Amino acid sequence: MKLKAFSHLHIIGIMAIFSGCVEKNSSPVGYVNPFIGTGFHGHTYPGATVPFGAVQLSPDTRRGNWDACSGYHYSDTTLFGFSHTHLSGTGCIDLGDILFRPTTQTVDTASATGSVYSPAAFSHTNEEATAGYYAVTLTDERIRAELTTTTHVGMHRYTFPKDKPASVIIDLAHLLDNETIYEASLQQTDSNEIIGMRRTGGWVDNQTIYFVARFSEPFASVRFAGEKLAILGFENGESNTVIAKVGLSLVSAENARLNLEQEVTHYDFDAVRRAALERWNTALSVITVEGGSLADKTNFYTALYHSLIVPNTVSDVNGQYRRHDQTIRQLPAGQTQYSTFSTWDTFRAWHPMMTLLDTTLVDNMVRSLLNMYDASGELPIWPLASGETGTMIGYHSASIIADAYLKGIGHFDAEQALQAMMVSSEKNKKGADYYIRNGFIPSNIKRESVSCLLEFAYDDWCIARMAERMGKTDIAQMYDARAQQYVHVFDGSTGFFRGKRMDGNWETPFNPFEVGRAYTEATAWQYRFFVPHDVYGMTQLFGGKEAFATALDSLFTVDSQTVGELSDITGLIGQYAHGNEPSHHMAYLYNYIGQPWKTQEMTRRLLKEMYHPTPEGIVGNEDCGQMSAWYILTSLGIYPVCPGSNEFVLTAPLFEKATLKLGNGKTLTIFANEPQRNIYIHRVELNGMPIETTYITYEQLMQGGELRFTLSAKPDKTWGTSEKAAPYSYTNEPVVSIPYVSTDLNLFLTDVRASMGTATPGAEIRYTLDGSEPTEHSPRYEHALLIDRTLPLKAKAFKAGFRPSRTLSIEATKAVLREPISAQPVRNGVAYTYHEGVFARIADIKKTTPRASGTMDEPSIKNAMRPDHYGYIFTGLIYAPEDGVYTFRTRSDDGSMLLIGEEKVVDNDGSHAAIAATGMIALKRGYHPYTLFYFEDYEGEHLEWGWKLPSSQDITPIPASALFLR
Repeated sequence: MKLKAFSHLHIIGIMAIFSGCVEKNSSPVGYVNPFIGTGFHGHTYPGATVPFGAVQLSPDTRRGNWDACSGYHYSDTTLFGFSHTHLSGTGCIDLGDILFRPTTQTVDTASATGSVYSPAAFSHTNEEATAGYYAVTLTDERIRAELTTTTHVGMHRYTFPKDKPASVIIDLAHLLDNETIYEASLQQTDSNEIIGMRRTGGWVDNQTIYFVARFSEPFASVRFAGEKLAILGFENGESNTVIAKVGLSLVSAENARLNLEQEVTHYDFDAVRRAALERWNTALSVITVEGGSLADKTNFYTALYHSLIVPNTVSDVNGQYRRHDQTIRQLPAGQTQYSTFSTWDTFRAWHPMMTLLDTTLVDNMVRSLLNMYDASGELPIWPLASGETGTMIGYHSASIIADAYLKGIGHFDAEQALQAMMVSSEKNKKGADYYIRNGFIPSNIKRESVSCLLEFAYDDWCIARMAERMGKTDIAQMYDARAQQYVHVFDGSTGFFRGKRMDGNWETPFNPFEVGRAYTEATAWQYRFFVPHDVYGMTQLFGGKEAFATALDSLFTVDSQTVGELSDITGLIGQYAHGNEPSHHMAYLYNYIGQPWKTQEMTRRLLKEMYHPTPEGIVGNEDCGQMSAWYILTSLGIYPVCPGSNEFVLTAPLFEKATLKLGNGKTLTIFANEPQRNIYIHRVELNGMPIETTYITYEQLMQGGELRFTLSAKPDKTWGTSEKAAPYSYTNEPVVSIPYVSTDLNLFLTDVRASMGTATPGAEIRYTLDGSEPTEHSPRYEHALLIDRTLPLKAKAFKAGFRPSRTLSIEATKAVLREPISAQPVRNGVAYTYHEGVFARIADIKKTTPRASGTMDEPSIKNAMRPDHYGYIFTGLIYAPEDGVYTFRTRSDDGSMLLIGEEKVVDNDGSHAAIAATGMIALKRGYHPYTLFYFEDYEGEHLEWGWKLPSSQDITPIPASALFLR
């Protein structure tokens, strides 16, 4: 398992601390440890916040570092100060707004070295974090800093040593990443008040934030260093304590003041802390668990805590909020605008969990998404603050909205919502145009093509279900057809969803263990089973349940090694990666194929191995509550494999008793007998009536009452094994698996033999070579086809009692060799231009003026002038030593592209981590002009390129001896 090792003594020490905490307070907050997830790749922060608060007041220990996306990492021993906004468990860096730094240092504002104050040392032995409260002692300066919050207000209490000067720095130049500060200002407005604002461009552009800060003591001195830094001096009084209360708003300074005045009217820090604690206790009491170990309860309530941190409130106490078009709008009374939606992660379990626990929140979230659509013309993918980051794939707002609507939640405008879902499905920039027109996304044109297609198909199914419920049959039929397009990228010869080029041929070479450009943060294994809306249809692609079960078993037993580095792939059991979301539903798929005991075995293993009550205790990015929601729901024995189906798939609970306060006011109590010893389901009953299926519906759960699991120590292979027990699947009849061609028909020189097959035993293949649709009367495939010219090949498979397969379409292309140039180069080498800037695409490099230029022996980035945000354009001639078809490959972090002449051969633009992409071209022997582009954004610079000669079987590095200056 690719997981950081846990020290047994470390766990014992942490648990000893928790034991003391729990003895003092047995309420839910007593089990919460905000340090869980602050180590390894968890990306959580330990600071103070309240449920769904606008303020996340926490220490910042790093800048510009991926493992401190939240601003904090447990391995650090110094901090810059305490800023008011942070992200919880994300994979990108932003926020860290309005840093406060208490200090006894003499601050030199005339310093020309950059920072005017040094980081403060601290030790975890003098650090404390509980729900709604954080405290730390700055070791060298002997300052005790304490933090707490309300929804819109951050409150600080600094206790200074009596023998040192007391100052507080307000730093608006502080950034967690290399953002652009468009504007900033600071102003003294009273003897104890500072107001300010800043507008930045980083992961989200045009992020504007205002603040009003009031202090319990008047300033003895105020110094400003430009528009971004203020040094506030205080007299050392009897108490040596300075309290600051800071109101925030994304709208205006006036609203920040209003938020402050309405939420905190005093300087009683302890009263605010107690109120925050009580809010957390109430919020966490939505679920009460009994039984289980101390570690289990700590994991559970900390997961519940993390699941209630986001989304964040972005509207003010007067109902105003800043829209994505930067205008200010007023909400109707009683509504709240939310942002920070990591929809690619959270649609899977977090949002469905909230439909059980807080239907008012769900309604407000859907209205928030629709408000964003109203401002921008597209439903959000990853909205942050008052803008859209555009990060990740799919249009999963459609899943969130449809899941709410189909469960009867909310009072939003369904007509507007459906229109928004349809519009967003048409204009998604990550391949929707190809997906709609061709039925798949060409892997040689778009990155993450397989992942995008599979997730588009699921989202389209969600749209179809909502349209069907609304009586819009024509829309439902159109989106149902699109939801089946996942079939087009399934390769029956390998049993994987694969990248397909524009001509219909598979991307080669294919290695399912390689971190691939066609997948999002994954290998082919981790997207092998993502068709949540049509699991039965997916099993048919594999050739039936038996073949599918074998493939699913292998997911958990194959080698865990991957080719290529990607820090998101963590928590591995075989190729199952619990540290990243695409795998989260896979252990539950056994319920669909009559082997539910395997789900029960694996989910219990995951609960025990992937979560620990330590800083390193989350095996991947927490991702705004999704990792936690998986733990919560799985430990309760229910999981939403397919949001929108209104079903929760069953597994064995972790606790003897769990009591849920449902969103409709009813109570559901889940019982399980000795779950620490028993992990297999023998019987399930709801209010005394047996549940014969391996799932339970949302409607059943919301009835409340008692859900009782009778468990056993050994697998019960009679419960839930019938076909009728399986959860929902769109396809409910046998269908033939789509034919495949195991030969690459792209760029053959003389002739090629096309071998075809289908994963469905006993099916026959019919084909055409003239572009017409195959029927049962078309020529039958009996042996490999000899193809000697460019032509369209189509094939369809048939079997009695089965629905015919989808049609395979491939353009077989005979190669035309590209002529070399006639000029003879004089010496080896490559010319380059070096560029600097924040680049997201290759096209961004071309817009900048080169910082340097010259020649080198071969393309290399080792002499880059900075570690981040730069690019190269390499040009020259490459010598092709023989006639034939060449395969070129680049591996880059963060993007590369190779042109031979003007023809794009390898498109690795905007690759995610050090990922490889390939392309083919037919060349005559001789010299050919090329251009190689490369850019690096941040973290993990990498560039390599290689080729496979016509007479070779393997891709090898391109030697410098084959490169020449023009």
